[in-house]
Amino acid sequence: MSDGPWVAPGSTPPPEPPPAPAPYPPPGYAAAPPPGYAPAPPPGYAPAPPPGYATQPPFPGPRAAPSAGPTWAELEFRPGIIPLRPLGLGDMYGAVTKAIRGNVAATMGLALLTSVVCLVPTTALGAWIASQDTLALTDDELTGEAGGVYGMLGTYLPAVGSLVSSIALTGFLAYVIGQAVLGRKVGIGETWDGTKRRLPAVGAAVLLTLVGAVVLLGLLLAVPVLLLVEGGFSAGPVLLLVLALLASVLLYLWLWTRLAFVTAVIVLEGRGVLSAFARSWRLTSGAPFWRILGIRVLTAMVVGFAAQVITVPITIGGIVAVLALGGEEQLFMWQAILTGIATLVSGAITTPFSAGVDALMTIDQRIRREGLDVQLIHAAQQGGPAPWPNAAGAR
Repeated sequence: MSDGPWVAPGSTPPPEPPPAPAPYPPPGYAAAPPPGYAPAPPPGYAPAPPPGYATQPPFPGPRAAPSAGPTWAELEFRPGIIPLRPLGLGDMYGAVTKAIRGNVAATMGLALLTSVVCLVPTTALGAWIASQDTLALTDDELTGEAGGVYGMLGTYLPAVGSLVSSIALTGFLAYVIGQAVLGRKVGIGETWDGTKRRLPAVGAAVLLTLVGAVVLLGLLLAVPVLLLVEGGFSAGPVLLLVLALLASVLLYLWLWTRLAFVTAVIVLEGRGVLSAFARSWRLTSGAPFWRILGIRVLTAMVVGFAAQVITVPITIGGIVAVLALGGEEQLFMWQAILTGIATLVSGAITTPFSAGVDALMTIDQRIRREGLDVQLIHAAQQGGPAPWPNAAGAR
């Protein structure tokens, strides 16, 4: 019996089916590419460099923006009104403004109280002295019966009270600013306790400075003035006087800067008068002299402008009112009173700012030269000793 399919007798057998083609390529077999064929790179990839070509790192493109995190200002350690690092002008002005707004009683309140205590007696005395020199209308001109001497003396007498007030306020504000740097808010009572023993030294330092300035000014101007008196207004003496005045201004600015920290050193470091002079001299030496001078000049301009904005309207308005009411005979007396009132108001507003800037410059210079910020951080974080006395803790 045959193995093929059954075929009926007399019929034609069917053709054989073609063999099944073999799979191409066989599974697992990678056919070799034709000679000279280079496969294309996958999408998104750069073609491979030719052999022997030295590749360079890709040019760095713009980096992605970093994720939002704390700024440098947020990372600064700031226990009080300033960050414990070298300060800029904006840091100082902002810190003083913050101290005044956050502690009105110990800054503007104490300034007003001190101004009242110092200015009321001197203004009253000045008004009495000025009243001895009355004005009379003769030949359409106002003339003083005493030649205006008493009137001028009484008018400028409130300035003496303002000077005494500013001396005390610089000591008070140095204490307030020193405690505010450590994050402490003080009251009027504590400020008085912390500075009352230092005020005599502050007054002596200011008096010594004024006497020294008058002596130096006299030495510089004595020769030119004598030459003018003896030889008249000739070119030589006048030129010499101009040069002497210019030298006086430069000498004043130099000493004004070198002795800028005397009051703050007396209050914050408890030093005596001569030691405070030497200390301020060392802290202001070298290149920082110009920075300190610039800040003090700018602060004086700002404070002076603010004071004029306050005093000029009060003085002019008061004089116009006196003349309108027919009180021109006692104009000197009213001018002394108006000067005292204007000085009291402007001193209470502007003196805390200038005194606070001087105190902060002292602290800033100690940070820059002595690493005071390290001691301040230790005192604030670990309860170490503060760099200046605390009247509340000494009770």
